[in-house]
Amino acid sequence: MHTIVQEFRYAFRQLGRSPGFALVSVLTLALGIGANIAVFSVINAVLLNPSGIPQAGNLVALRAHYDNPPDLGNISLSPPDFADAAEGKDIFSAAAIMQGSSFNFSRENANPELMQGARVSSGYFDVFEVHPAMGRVFTAEEDQPGAGLVAVLSHEAWQKRFAADPNIIGRSIILDQRSYKVIGVMGPEFNWPNQAELWVPIALPPARYHDHDYRYNEYLFGVARLRPRVTLQQTNAYLTRKAQENIASEGSNSYGRISGWGMFSMPLTEFIGGNLRRPLLMLLAAVGMVLLIACANIAGLQIARASARQRDLAVRIALGASRWPVIRQALAESIVLTVGGLLLGFAVAFAAAPLLLQGLPPALAGHLHLTFMGPVLLFVVIVAVLCSLLCGVVPAWHRTQPGWYSALHESGRSGTAGRGGQQARSILVVAQVSLSLLLLAGAGLLFSSLTALQTVETGFQAGGVASAYFSLPKSVYDNDEQQAAFMTSLQDRLLAIPGVQSAALIDAIPFSNNGGSASFFIQGQPRSPNAPPPHGNIHVISPRFFATMRIPFLQGRDFTDDDRKTTEQVAIIDETLAHQYWLGQNPIGQHISIDDPNKGPWVTIVGLVAHSRSNSLEADTNEGTYFLPMAQVPSRNAGLLVRSSRPSDGLRADLAAAVRAGDSSIPIYDVKSMEQRVNESLIGRRFVVLLLGAFAGLALLLAALGLYGVISYSVRLRTRELGVRMALGAQRSSVLRLVLAQGLRLAAIGIACGLAAALFLGRLFSSLLFRVSMLNFAPWLGAAALLIATVLLASYLPARRAATIEPMKALRTE
Repeated sequence: MHTIVQEFRYAFRQLGRSPGFALVSVLTLALGIGANIAVFSVINAVLLNPSGIPQAGNLVALRAHYDNPPDLGNISLSPPDFADAAEGKDIFSAAAIMQGSSFNFSRENANPELMQGARVSSGYFDVFEVHPAMGRVFTAEEDQPGAGLVAVLSHEAWQKRFAADPNIIGRSIILDQRSYKVIGVMGPEFNWPNQAELWVPIALPPARYHDHDYRYNEYLFGVARLRPRVTLQQTNAYLTRKAQENIASEGSNSYGRISGWGMFSMPLTEFIGGNLRRPLLMLLAAVGMVLLIACANIAGLQIARASARQRDLAVRIALGASRWPVIRQALAESIVLTVGGLLLGFAVAFAAAPLLLQGLPPALAGHLHLTFMGPVLLFVVIVAVLCSLLCGVVPAWHRTQPGWYSALHESGRSGTAGRGGQQARSILVVAQVSLSLLLLAGAGLLFSSLTALQTVETGFQAGGVASAYFSLPKSVYDNDEQQAAFMTSLQDRLLAIPGVQSAALIDAIPFSNNGGSASFFIQGQPRSPNAPPPHGNIHVISPRFFATMRIPFLQGRDFTDDDRKTTEQVAIIDETLAHQYWLGQNPIGQHISIDDPNKGPWVTIVGLVAHSRSNSLEADTNEGTYFLPMAQVPSRNAGLLVRSSRPSDGLRADLAAAVRAGDSSIPIYDVKSMEQRVNESLIGRRFVVLLLGAFAGLALLLAALGLYGVISYSVRLRTRELGVRMALGAQRSSVLRLVLAQGLRLAAIGIACGLAAALFLGRLFSSLLFRVSMLNFAPWLGAAALLIATVLLASYLPARRAATIEPMKALRTE
């Protein structure tokens, strides 16, 4: 122990003699470590330990899938699906279902507000192994149709909406114009689904869990907790077996067999991470590269410092000193530097983490709670150990190599001494250049992808359109006629707002991550026994939707106010659907059936419109869309769209007033312009491009500093050689070119190594690109050119110093 203390004291003294080196090293490590901590803390809150779920380790999401169509490979469950899955008592310790929902919250002397929540089954809280901070959760008896209306509040809702009322238990609140009794308040550690402010019983009729008519009606989210030692493979084997049993019971021509229906499970953390998983892991790899470059820089500086004492070390080892004290001394110095960088890195992480959250989708970032404990603390320890080893092992290894003993036999001339150290530092610089090339080119490729995405046509004109959602309470609007009447009158009030040119309603606003798809049947086109039915995206709209969004009509007519529940059932399709199922035919006048063609009415196609994107500029499913009139297929939840010459923010009050004029208890929410919705669909890509560009810039700066150090040290080692060259008649310009060539040689080797590494990493990275190939030369050439320019700049100052050497003075000093 005494020896270790002595080593650290000596390390502090040595670093105190080189304050510039110590300061630069600590700052360099602080930037690298801080960036890693910040990115990993976000990954922990999104992927590993999602905010609001205290124990996510053994939780799985229960999902259904269809092989045909392929875009239904990961969807919700139907009630019978869940009932079958929940029978696996030896697989699951608890299972539950959830349906996201919103509630119109009313109170005296206040405008109505929207509360986000969920309808859940009685075992929901058991699945998450959470208990209320106040009161209780609902029982199985309360999760039945006709039972008393009860609600459990989230901790945040209790604080913000009810001022942390200690007497909230037993109090009645008005949701959707019905009185709910508050029976519990959850603790602050639980808040799932994301943004949930309350939970109420889902109260499905018990018969629905076994009704075959609901088998392929998927609208529930299933979640379960695995029993100890049960694996995901065992879980999926069980769900596959249950699905095959159901398909077998339906006969050889069953819909499940034809469509490739089945069930599976996936870790809940993976489901929550969704499309963010790969970009976040890529960013972690990027900051890891930055940290490697930082450690390589410090290792190179350590080698340079050690070269000044190489003869002393060689003498000590030649006289019988052990190598271990030399290695221990190098490691002690690296540990001191790492601890300093770690402490300062925490400050960097605290400052950077909130900035990272601003780049995430607002719906996710607003409810993330970053913590620097648990897995993040373990990650910090691992990073600190790796930094200490990387910054200390290379110099320590180099100090004790046999090549150092040659210092005893050399004349001490700078032209020969320290060549081994110079080679080691050159290798480290090559590695830095290689990593910098990967980061720079990666940022360039992602920027090219973002540029390509921004040129994708949505199929509608987003400019000048304001949008918002509202929800009709089921307790008041419980039949189609009431819902249709409200929608029709609301559209008239929207059109009366000053400055409004057109207005429409839709069940799911484009680019709001809502909407659905469904199969249908075509009259006169019989299916082969093993062929899946036609399938397409589906939207329910009011008249003037296409005019409001300025989606071109290609043929036929729009919906009108005469298309009502009692008139002929009609539909409009887009050109993509027409091309898929009526190729070479005129679809106008054709008939489709949304439900069972033996039961439901045939729907006449009366219009054909251009294709438009529903939710993403990037992930268009290539499926067509069919539209149904809202008066014939009413919906309690709808979005309103208004085209106006006024800005969207200025319309908020008028839109809210138009809705409240029909029912004072109904609020509007998610008020945004359509341009804002389209732009928000690119937030994730902009976030990755911005961060990767910043990390690439930092890597470039560190690589330039490392190269500058190598070239400067090389010039010092070659002072006598350069003096001799100039004494023999070499021009200063020749010396300048000689030194610059050394830097370019290192850069060329580093670029070649980086390109070779890209061949191995290309497949992993290409999945993040959009309409851009990994073989796109522009980003690679740009990155290489930027690196070469940086190398020339970093090499120029040492080269200029070398060119100003006075030959006689150089020879005398040697």
